[in-house]
Amino acid sequence: MTLEDIAELNHCSVRHARDVLVKLPGFPPEAPTSTPRNRLWLRAEVKAFIHRKPARIPHIRLQAA
Repeated sequence: MTLEDIAELNHCSVRHARDVLVKLPGFPPEAPTSTPRNRLWLRAEVKAFIHRKPARIPHIRLQAA
């Protein structure tokens, strides 16, 4: 799955998926075939995580530097 796929599955923006979802504790690691330019995750692992996680993820406020 790409970040776009993860965002669509979670009904959120790609930015939120990139900055928050994939950094959550317990989120599956990137797939072995993933590269820095083409980040990928295994669909079964992502779906299993989504079914385990709480229904609502609190927003994380980013502070300006």
